Amino acid sequence: GGRMSRSVEYAKSGRSSCKKCKVKIAKDELRVGVVTVNEDVEMTSWFHPQCAQKKRGVEMTPSEFAGYDELRPEDRATIDQLCSGELAASNSAKKPRVSSDAPPTDDPNSEHPGYAAAYAKYVALPIPVLKAYLGANDQLKGGAKAALVSQCVDGELHGALPRCPLCEFGRLKTAEGTKHMLVCPGHFSESARVWRTCGYKAEAAKASRLPWRTAEEGPRAVEAEPAAAGGAQLDAAQFDGLSPQAAADRLVSVAREAGATLSADETTARIAAGTALNASRDEEGKPEPAKALRELLAKYPPKRTAKMEASHPANSTIVALLKEYADLMEKLGENVHGVNGTRKANVAIMALEYEITSGKALAAAKTKVEGVGASTASKIDEILTTGTFAKLEEMRARAAAL
Repeated sequence: GGRMSRSVEYAKSGRSSCKKCKVKIAKDELRVGVVTVNEDVEMTSWFHPQCAQKKRGVEMTPSEFAGYDELRPEDRATIDQLCSGELAASNSAKKPRVSSDAPPTDDPNSEHPGYAAAYAKYVALPIPVLKAYLGANDQLKGGAKAALVSQCVDGELHGALPRCPLCEFGRLKTAEGTKHMLVCPGHFSESARVWRTCGYKAEAAKASRLPWRTAEEGPRAVEAEPAAAGGAQLDAAQFDGLSPQAAADRLVSVAREAGATLSADETTARIAAGTALNASRDEEGKPEPAKALRELLAKYPPKRTAKMEASHPANSTIVALLKEYADLMEKLGENVHGVNGTRKANVAIMALEYEITSGKALAAAKTKVEGVGASTASKIDEILTTGTFAKLEEMRARAAAL
């Protein structure tokens, strides 16, 4: 027999399959590797954690798993449960296990007439398939099986949750210890390489929803802005006779007009366009610009237009301008606390049911609104008198000069 060791990591691609249940392991999903060395040939078999159950009489400790320390706390807990034998085993994807358990009555949807049928449908599916449903609907997919089932049931009954309307990138989830409040945990900013907290809160019943997709349908295509849809039927004749570099430059400008979020660095953007043009070549080796444009729009999707709505319509301008200010600060790499503070204040302002007539009053002791400090209050007073505020104009000018 050979030597054996264990590792754990987030899947680097979506190409590996679980040795036990044969279902593909999604990119960035937690996977357990069992490495065997026979006569100096190293073989790694990958498993879903719940498929990597320990054999009777074999002791396992978290420290044996290479990569354990780099995991997120909730994923370390999964490996701890695997070692202690507390992690629920998943049956093969080919033989879904139908639970005889009655549907939990503490679920937020337990009173819904369609609850029992939806619960029976999803509880019978193995974890990888539940995650495929959540992935197809752009939902968070962490937690134990019960949490995944609950999320899928909610989606089946009400539709999928959209991205956060405040920061536009975070995925909404049910707030800890509540059944009916949604929060945005924030998102990882690729440009700044930091986690951005958000602070958005809303009642689940008031959230807009998207049609629920099946696992087979896969993720929804990016809905490009109307300009992008028109631009996708671009005039290929504009590209005739252009050198590869000129064609790439032309595609960059067409893609940007269509809303593609290409890099602001011209060389990087040109390389992306050139790559898309090369990949679009037909049998005769001629690039197809319309195909290349669709490729760029899929890879660099237009920014979602967030529906930031104030509870009182009279406060809409304040909410919109503070949102623009926070977005510009983030884009220009301003201090993270300023960005997060403005967004937190804006969440509180969105929730106000009355018309704001004084910013100062929102920060004053007797009429204090949680999250609104003196600096936001003075910006609101500027908006109420001039329709904008100096700091925002300064940010707009700096962004325009980029």
